[in-house]
Amino acid sequence: MKIRCSMLLGCCCAPLILAAPTNAAFTGLSTETRTNAFGIDVVSLYADFDQVADQLTAIAGTPLSPLSISVIGGTFYQHAGGSDRAPLDALVALTPSLAYDTFVTIGVELLGPTGQSEDLSFTLPTWPGFGPSSLTTISSGWLALPGSAQNNPFNPAFVAGDGRILIAQLATTDGSAFEGSMLVQSITGGLPSMTYASFSHVVPTPGTLVLLGLAGLATRRRRR
Repeated sequence: MKIRCSMLLGCCCAPLILAAPTNAAFTGLSTETRTNAFGIDVVSLYADFDQVADQLTAIAGTPLSPLSISVIGGTFYQHAGGSDRAPLDALVALTPSLAYDTFVTIGVELLGPTGQSEDLSFTLPTWPGFGPSSLTTISSGWLALPGSAQNNPFNPAFVAGDGRILIAQLATTDGSAFEGSMLVQSITGGLPSMTYASFSHVVPTPGTLVLLGLAGLATRRRRR
């Protein structure tokens, strides 16, 4: 897994409100593998922050800072009953595999009474629209209004509540890795900030998962 960040020096995009970079408390992108019984390789993509007052406002792409998320060597798993947003809890109850769909978000993993409410919009109504193996844009993104509860990386009602805020769930049944880059817009110390960040995540092979499981079992036995 490789995570890298670089501060953006300038960009231009009509639908998005941008500002000069500040000393942002956004620290980078991170990934985490989600296990399941359906044979779907699922990765949660997070934007990480280290100051409680921070807010994530948008994930975007511009001509100078394109947004691109791709699955290498395969295609995204896109459930027939899903969309580009977090799934509804009522539908997941009927079709559990829907919980592992591919989607974008800000802080919301599951919509509905047993999940969270959502204040998410896209800067272009016809976007995002995942392709078979990529999601790209130079003029759009997804956002939640400043002050929305889901913008707070430390709100325990939205996924982890530990400074990581979920921005996408990526899934595949035949790919070998995920990689991407995007413009992360946030509010730090009351001021707008933006950072161009990249990530890559290798999908563990079945053999690797078995070895990891055996290693964990051996560790538990030694501790006993």
